Amino acid sequence: MTSTTDTVYFADPGSRATPAPAGKRSVQLVEFTAMQGVRYSVTLGYLKATSLADPALDAACDFRISVREQSGGERATKELLDSWDEPFVVALTVFFWNRAQSLELARQVKQRWPNCRVVVGGNDVSYQQEPLFAEAPWLDVLVHGEGELRFRDLLHCFLEGGDLSSISGISYWSDGAVVTNPDADRITDLEQIVSPILAPVYSDEEITGSSMIVYETNRGCPYGCAFCYWGGATNSKVRQFDLDRIFAELDRLIRLMPTDATLFIADANFGILGRDQQIAEHIVELSKRYDKRLIVSTNWAKNGNERIVQIASMLHAAELTGAITLSAQSFDADVLKIANRANIRTDHYRRLLSRFRELDVPTYTDLIWGLPGETFDSYLNGVEEVLSAGGSPVIYPLLLLNNTEYSREAFRDKHALTTRWMPGDITNPELIADVVVAHEAMTTGEWVRGMEFRVAMTLFQKILLRCALRVIHSTTGVRMVELCQQLWSFLLNDCADPFLRAVARNVAVAYREPADLDMALLKTVIGDQVIVPEEVHFQALLCRAITTRDATAELLDAAVDHLCGWLAASGHQVDRMLVDSALTLDLAASTILRASMRGKLVEAEFAVPRQGWDLLVSSGDVPSSLDAGGQGDIVHGTVWAPPRWVHYPISVYALSIWHGTGRPLYDLLFALPDRFPAVR
Repeated sequence: MTSTTDTVYFADPGSRATPAPAGKRSVQLVEFTAMQGVRYSVTLGYLKATSLADPALDAACDFRISVREQSGGERATKELLDSWDEPFVVALTVFFWNRAQSLELARQVKQRWPNCRVVVGGNDVSYQQEPLFAEAPWLDVLVHGEGELRFRDLLHCFLEGGDLSSISGISYWSDGAVVTNPDADRITDLEQIVSPILAPVYSDEEITGSSMIVYETNRGCPYGCAFCYWGGATNSKVRQFDLDRIFAELDRLIRLMPTDATLFIADANFGILGRDQQIAEHIVELSKRYDKRLIVSTNWAKNGNERIVQIASMLHAAELTGAITLSAQSFDADVLKIANRANIRTDHYRRLLSRFRELDVPTYTDLIWGLPGETFDSYLNGVEEVLSAGGSPVIYPLLLLNNTEYSREAFRDKHALTTRWMPGDITNPELIADVVVAHEAMTTGEWVRGMEFRVAMTLFQKILLRCALRVIHSTTGVRMVELCQQLWSFLLNDCADPFLRAVARNVAVAYREPADLDMALLKTVIGDQVIVPEEVHFQALLCRAITTRDATAELLDAAVDHLCGWLAASGHQVDRMLVDSALTLDLAASTILRASMRGKLVEAEFAVPRQGWDLLVSSGDVPSSLDAGGQGDIVHGTVWAPPRWVHYPISVYALSIWHGTGRPLYDLLFALPDRFPAVR
């Protein structure tokens, strides 16, 4: 598929893109992305496709899409500008993570070409006209909400010298003042938005060259979560794209996407509609037809139901998805009420978790630390709810997003919100956001402790000592969160490895003052080139902890000794023999992770008493389908890793555990059950 309206991704230094055809005006569409390898923008694709469908605009304008990785910084901005002849219009889609870079590009555009119209839109700037134009007075027009039809109308106005006051849903400069027109209606008929996949917008090569495709089957969210722009700000009905269109789009995408690429279904609540099961079935069928192994990711419907269980089970069985999200955010009733999330119930959560476990489908549970009303104790109680139920928590800080109830001045004052403009992920300086670091129920010191705890929990409970901790928790009754806190204390103060101690201490230091992040320290283990620029403290701790089998065994033995000493001093008795047997499973997992980081396939053995094995199965730490029955007092086994783990310089699997794909032993054992003959 070719077109004179090309998509441009990169320009070599000093080179220039193909100039616009004679008589056509240059329209440059730009998005800066934080995702590595992403070359496809659904937002810009919609703008271009809908404009091209208008014969007058197709005849008058030459549209070019540029998707740039933020990591390119000033150099990427300069190369982009140098590749353009004087543009007629430059349009940018703005999110909180690319706001600074986008506005700086806009400034330089106006500096070079004062007559170029600069248009912006996106969640972070919609309905923010006063602060935005004060921050960036060089902008010409801000489009609020859905932009496809507004942008088309703007281009006509620019070409014909029309009056901007006739276009609803925009803000703009007029006689030195910012003018905001009445809101535009939402697009009820989504077929007015032309498909960027079926129209001549992206070539086959461009789709094949992108590591992720963001894709919509519907728009809108019926929920009103106070922290979320999606529903909290819009609280709209779900509007659907035509099903035949979806099937045709998916056919082209799945045929062209590279193996292991991510198809992110960006619906607010996938699984909320009955037809979503048909869409999932079609994805499975197309993946088989084209022999493609993709990663299908989505935002699952907030109130999980049996349909979601069936869809997720089907995708998991087809090896198209990892763990499934159970969206809780908090388990405190008062916190959920403040967040307009009172619809999430603990008993419903446990039922869903049990249902997925019956089907051997791994899950993870989203939690947010810093929600108004959440105390440090209620936060730990929520994490304990997930861990004791056999779930896998993934904890995020609270980002204060524009156009949400939380961001309103009255709400901020009522709950005494304190925010800081800082990286939402402390080790990724590109992800700058307005982070909530204190409120009436949480001090800044407690917030830092909560951020430390999430690292401790992820490192020890989800990876290094998952099975041993389960045994200790179940046989002593001591809460899992208390065990994780003790292990973090061990790492900070008593661990024999000075590097691990230093990295652990830098976690709190960096969250108190982001400028004190010691990236040089972290790079001594992970190398100068950070392949995945997220949670680098976690990466460094994990890589060091599993450097060699002997080093891992020494570390974990010392950690268990520390726990047992603390428990004994507290009056608890520990079955050390049972704990040590569970530790053989933890060491097997670390062996597989270590090998995958080095691009190797290995096997690792374990031996666990039947009592411990039954406990780990019932808790969801290993899949029930692998238990061969009641024969023998000792369960022996060999753990294998799937081949796909070994093709990366750092284990994507190990990192995905942070984001939610993982219960390490569960996934290791379930990955290739046909290669697990030794369980008896």
